[in-house]
Amino acid sequence: SSSIASASDSEDEEMFVDLGAVNSNDNSMSSFSKDFGTRITVVPEPDASASRSQLHTDDKEMTLVSPASSAVGVENHESLKEEYRTVGKSEHFQNYIYAKKSLDTFARELDLLLDFLHLNQTAFSKILKKYDKRSGSSIREKYLADLRVSHAYLNGDKLKELKGGVFGMLEKVASLKPVLPEGWEDRKVYTIGCFDLFHRGHQNVLKSLREFGYFIVAGIHDDESYFKLKNKYTIDNLETRMRNVKPFVDQIYVIPSTDPELYLKSMVSEQDIEAGTCCYARGDDMLKFPGREWVESVMPVHFVPRTESCSSTLIRTIYHSEDPEIRKRAAYAQTRYDGKPVDEEGNVLKF
Repeated sequence: SSSIASASDSEDEEMFVDLGAVNSNDNSMSSFSKDFGTRITVVPEPDASASRSQLHTDDKEMTLVSPASSAVGVENHESLKEEYRTVGKSEHFQNYIYAKKSLDTFARELDLLLDFLHLNQTAFSKILKKYDKRSGSSIREKYLADLRVSHAYLNGDKLKELKGGVFGMLEKVASLKPVLPEGWEDRKVYTIGCFDLFHRGHQNVLKSLREFGYFIVAGIHDDESYFKLKNKYTIDNLETRMRNVKPFVDQIYVIPSTDPELYLKSMVSEQDIEAGTCCYARGDDMLKFPGREWVESVMPVHFVPRTESCSSTLIRTIYHSEDPEIRKRAAYAQTRYDGKPVDEEGNVLKF
């Protein structure tokens, strides 16, 4: 029997008919015509080898798709997905994404440092102003002038100069961006995380995901699954974590399990998988993330560099440990690449 699928019931309806089962010269086409109660004419394309024909009816147009064209489409999609994987793993692209992400992160760190200097100058100025008011003196302007000489770096000129150099390097990196396959920037990008104590490292990674597509979908573990994963409670509850992440992504869903695979499968459409219009991206601090085997079997996986010396664990220890001595040790400890505090020999400190 013929295989018929209707896209909608509207006047702009498009129907697909398996030409392997329906032939204009046999009785099956007559049956097809009776079923739809309309006159149908098959008009083949001029090219005899073409795999599509048009059906013109009294009130609509239907497209016939042969099995051959479907097979070619699947083959093209698989080829495109493989090209995405190849480009994503290429040394050229890896160097580009790591250089751009690192420079973007450095530029934002300089902005934070400039904000810090400005905040301290403002605070010092207000303290002096209040002192003048209470004491009846007028030392504020003199102290500020002396400060600009003795602590010239507080003006931020050197940092602004350095920031200008970073922007120059970013322009250079942009000019070396590899040629990306067609459709690369039109993909949906999936990622998963806990995002507790949301910090600039989270922000930097989420911003960098735009390099892989236009629509970002983030999965967030709920409070219970977080506890099971890390054997500790979140500082920020689920609602707070969702509010923190949403400005950086287009869609959020909640994962109430330690194994995110089922929930990710439920979010990714078969159409996107088949067409190759989706990918997965995350920070390179967890290469063997849960569900990677399935994810990598259906879509390309990309990694971006994490922000060095920045982690929720360190922030949690400094600001939320009940032991003041532990808070002090964590605050002054050296940190390794993933932000965890280490001793002089590089061993992770256990608090």
